[in-house]
Amino acid sequence: MRNYLKTLVHPEAMVQMMKLGFIGGFNTVVSLGLSLLFRRAGMADEPAVALAWIIGTLLSYFMNRRWTFSLATAGANVRETSHFFVVNVVAGTLTVGFVWLAGAVLGELSDVQFLGAQIVASIIIVIPKFAAYRDVVFKRSLTDARDGG
Repeated sequence: MRNYLKTLVHPEAMVQMMKLGFIGGFNTVVSLGLSLLFRRAGMADEPAVALAWIIGTLLSYFMNRRWTFSLATAGANVRETSHFFVVNVVAGTLTVGFVWLAGAVLGELSDVQFLGAQIVASIIIVIPKFAAYRDVVFKRSLTDARDGG
């Protein structure tokens, strides 16, 4: 476990995490904007977040596959794609749940509270999500790379 944790602070992992963060930031802006647009169009909070999440997840898959983990888009397979969406269903469910919890605690959320709840949830899940992308989804762990696997 200790050796694995060291791979998260390895220079290559730090570059990957910065790329993931950039893409995550971009997709967060897209998802937040879309969720607010859907909300203002009359959609309830949870479905607005969920639909925006689906769109952001599709963008994230292609951008992370190609840029963060340097994999050719043509090489995508069913295992990789399904694992990516499973990781993101868990992350998306946690985000929607966090928005619901914020609404349950605070009452009807203002736009700022609505967006803030999504941002807080994103911050909480970023490192576990990175590790899952790197080691489960795209199979690009540093251990595998050093071992030639």
